[in-house]
Amino acid sequence: MNRNQIESFTARWLAAVCAGNSQEFEHLTAETSIDTGTGLATSRAAFQERARAVFAAFEALEGRVTDLVIDGDRIAWRWVLTGRQRATFLGQAPTNAQQKRLVGVNFQRLTGGVVTEHYTLLDTTDFLQQNASG
Repeated sequence: MNRNQIESFTARWLAAVCAGNSQEFEHLTAETSIDTGTGLATSRAAFQERARAVFAAFEALEGRVTDLVIDGDRIAWRWVLTGRQRATFLGQAPTNAQQKRLVGVNFQRLTGGVVTEHYTLLDTTDFLQQNASG
């Protein structure tokens, strides 16, 4: 995949999360994708479940890629999601704050245009500090 295709790929990934479109992961991940961030899950169901959980916890979600590094079949991309927290997430009840921010980095291996290996590093400290301040 070239850079433009990878940029489009990451935009589709974020759009799927923001819209709660877990079915899109059937096109973004291999059936036997390894998700090392969820205890070595080996199916796309882990991606679908996580997308549904984020969508259920936030409304009016918007996402953007802030950094993208490509090395052959491996990519690393930092992303930011913003939305209004409407349900418990990471053990934190929603607050009265208008917007919450989730920041993370995805490390992925792409084979044939789909993710075959994945790891997400989520900045939980940033999220928890936002909840502490309201």
